Amino acid sequence: MVLRRTGMKLPGLRTSKYLAAVLIIICSSLNFITAQSAAKKKPSPQWWLNSSLADKIDRYLFHVEGQFNYAKMTGAIEGEMQSGSAKIAIRKNIFTLQAEYIIDKINLTIKSFGMNYAAKLHAFTNYLDVGITRLLYSEAGFIWESDDSLLIKNRYTLYAGAGLNGLIFKKHYLKILIALGKINQYYTIPVDDIDVVKGAYSAFYVRQRYKYVIDQRFSFMEEAYYQANLNYSNRYRMGVSLNFSISIIQPVSLILGYNYKYDKESELIGAIAKNSTQTIGFNVSL
Repeated sequence: MVLRRTGMKLPGLRTSKYLAAVLIIICSSLNFITAQSAAKKKPSPQWWLNSSLADKIDRYLFHVEGQFNYAKMTGAIEGEMQSGSAKIAIRKNIFTLQAEYIIDKINLTIKSFGMNYAAKLHAFTNYLDVGITRLLYSEAGFIWESDDSLLIKNRYTLYAGAGLNGLIFKKHYLKILIALGKINQYYTIPVDDIDVVKGAYSAFYVRQRYKYVIDQRFSFMEEAYYQANLNYSNRYRMGVSLNFSISIIQPVSLILGYNYKYDKESELIGAIAKNSTQTIGFNVSL
């Protein structure tokens, strides 16, 4: 018997090829969608600086950060300045709650006057950000301060406002707030005969932050604020800080910084109005 090849093809063979191809396309698509969904659920780097609507993660995010700076002064004015801060950020959906505590200690000897100058500053800030769009947000907060150099025993500030917050270009974070507030302050001594603000007053508040994450090891942070008294003319405060961060080992970084503060009211009562320092310190970020 001779077997001859015919032109007939098994109908199931072509169907199986098409079915296999369709299954491969479906599986590949599902893997791609799953990978994209997983990527969206992962928080972006520096999420506590960025808009809450940029991540859209339906779970709690936590960030804790601590920093210590030290400055030594020599010459006509000798002494040292120490400052420490602790920050925490908690995010859920479009809400970001942030809190910060700062303490500054100054101990100086002014040789020309033969006098010592010592002061402490404590400040606690607590505020809530609510994302409106990916760029626009609203904020309400509370600030408590105590400042020996200004004779301030307690200063309470309540404020609310809106601003812009987002990732401007790659690795550039910018946040700007414009707000109005109410301030009430109490002094360490009787101030009836001293030219200081007495009683509660309204204030205009502007805060700006910019951070550039250069790479995994290096970053630059700039912060500035301006606060003006709306009830009394020629009364305002302002400050600027510049910090260059160098990662040593995760999560510890070396901080090289410059800080400048000016308080017009301090100048009016004869206290030190300007304060600028160069600092070196460490930051721990978790």
